Amino acid sequence: MLTHLNIRNFAIIDELAIDLEQGLTVVTGETGAGKSIMVDALSLVLGDRAEASVIRAEASQAEISAQFTISDLPQVQRWLAEQALEADDDCILRRIIHREKSSKGYINGRPATMQMLRELGELLVDIHGQHAHQGLSKRPVQLAILDQFGQLSSQRMALAELWRTWRSTQEKYQRLYEAVQEGSDRKELLSYQVQEMESLEITEDELATIEEDHKRLSNMSELMQGSESELHRLYGDEGQSVYSQLNSSLATLQQLERLDPALSDTNGLLQEALIQVQEASQSLEQYLSQTETDPEAYHQIDRRLGLLHELARKHRTDIAGLFQHYQQLSNELADIALDAEGIEALRNELERQKSQWLEAAQKLSKARKSVAKKLQKAVNHYLESLGMQGGVFDVSFNELELDQANKTGIDKIDFMISANPGQPLQPLAKVASGGELSRMSLAIQVVTHNDSSIPCLIFDEVDVGIGGGTAEVVGNLLRELAQRAQVLCVTHQAQVAAKGMQHFTVSKSSDKSHTSTQITKLTSAQRTAEIARMIGGLEITEQTLKYAEELLS
Repeated sequence: MLTHLNIRNFAIIDELAIDLEQGLTVVTGETGAGKSIMVDALSLVLGDRAEASVIRAEASQAEISAQFTISDLPQVQRWLAEQALEADDDCILRRIIHREKSSKGYINGRPATMQMLRELGELLVDIHGQHAHQGLSKRPVQLAILDQFGQLSSQRMALAELWRTWRSTQEKYQRLYEAVQEGSDRKELLSYQVQEMESLEITEDELATIEEDHKRLSNMSELMQGSESELHRLYGDEGQSVYSQLNSSLATLQQLERLDPALSDTNGLLQEALIQVQEASQSLEQYLSQTETDPEAYHQIDRRLGLLHELARKHRTDIAGLFQHYQQLSNELADIALDAEGIEALRNELERQKSQWLEAAQKLSKARKSVAKKLQKAVNHYLESLGMQGGVFDVSFNELELDQANKTGIDKIDFMISANPGQPLQPLAKVASGGELSRMSLAIQVVTHNDSSIPCLIFDEVDVGIGGGTAEVVGNLLRELAQRAQVLCVTHQAQVAAKGMQHFTVSKSSDKSHTSTQITKLTSAQRTAEIARMIGGLEITEQTLKYAEELLS
């Protein structure tokens, strides 16, 4: 439950700090005093959108914090654990709204996004404003209320997941179908291109070496002449070859080494050079023995290279990239063939998913119709006690066409009402009387929150348009609801305020330069005076006070 609320520099509030208890808390005050400001501030700390205009005129930022006791709220504890925001028995939400930069949110002292505040807020507080009935007239809201009342949330979520899977498969099938339709011309082109490449029997290894091979064959005469000349220079010219001259130098230095051993390293280097020259000569001999001019081989590789260059230009690549391009075209051709084969399997899967979703939707629809009867009975019971004798509440069902269905199922429902005996049932959205609509809204809210897991319910002037004995019944209903959850009610009705277990009054003070709102927790005597004010206005008589005491007793 909500245990503490602190507000600073919000609207006309300087600073406000209140402690709240379990049960029914009522908030009253003169019109314009700012009774609903507290609810507005709480909405912001729960993630509602904020504008800089809510900041008090002379301040640079507004700050709101709310503390909740969560020791008996396992769903809240699980959510906090999933977000690594674990708390003990208390959870603190905080919101700072700046003039010049984005607002900031915190949960248990750690930064939090507005989405996180909203998600957590939905588990902690349910706010019903004075215009809640406007939302109640919308079909999606009505369907959500029915599912909440019937504890059908798990079925609804499972159906939504089946819907998402089905829709995803539909999109995949549509893309594949279009690709197959458009792929026939593409397939013909790809078949020609792949066949053309296959006719050349290109390989990755050939493409990697063919240009080097072509360069070698085109220069074969120069290679052979140069190699023979250098072989003769290294080893063949007796007395003049590199090998002979090195050998002569080595012999001379070996003689000198006997006179000075310091020449040993030099002799070693010359010995190694002789070996290297000898090996190089042998390598040239081997090269020349394996090499010969072959004009036919050159002409063949020259023609082959020309064909590959022409093919590479046609496909806007180079020779080195031809093989990879061939593989890409082959894979694309295979995919088109596979798509054509796989589309039938995907069509069968689509039908299976559709049947699975439709079966779940029909099952949920049947459960909703059963729940609707219980909701009708419960709401009609409260309508009579709320002064709508003869009024009838009904839930109308229509089945959507399959192309109009959505993740919530096949049901299009309408909350219907006949406010007076003899009048036909009409959709709730068409009911003209604000008082009747407000009472209907309250009855539905009370009924549907019987099994709610939300610990704190806030009613902001939902009793507008209600008075007399009906207002007292509303107070009794709210007090009954407060046996199951913490209820905070902003009200103008004395009969409702008298049912509160704790009572706050909001007042406004101002001078020429400053206006501020204060909130005060009332004592027993102060409550009597406040209830009397609500009954009798500015002039409070003894009779008014006695009536106030009667209401409170």
